[in-house]
Amino acid sequence: METQLRTRLLNDATVSAIVGIKVHWGVRPQGEAYPSLVLTIVNDPRPQDYQGNINHRATRVQADCYGLTRAQAVALREAVIAAIVPTATVGGVTFRRAFINNVLSRDEYTDTGLVFRDMVDFEIWHG
Repeated sequence: METQLRTRLLNDATVSAIVGIKVHWGVRPQGEAYPSLVLTIVNDPRPQDYQGNINHRATRVQADCYGLTRAQAVALREAVIAAIVPTATVGGVTFRRAFINNVLSRDEYTDTGLVFRDMVDFEIWHG
């Protein structure tokens, strides 16, 4: 699911117009230019029944949308929401409609100055 979700975002024209290929899982590379997008798995339960694993499940993913301006972070946030929420099939993974649990701003000062960060907490159904 992780590779396919990253591919889905990179293939989205609006997201890639903002970040290019700067979509990462877990950690943003040190010194990388802004804007960029970092994805983190917050919760990934593996539901089962008596016959084994259940194919479709919900994974909670946090998307950190970084920008050099408030407008850039917001544009990226809205592009990511538009790319992830609808259903799609990518690389054999079926993504059902995703749900947004929370959106918040967490701007921060770095060694290069103020960086704007909007976080989106998704519940992504896939299988």
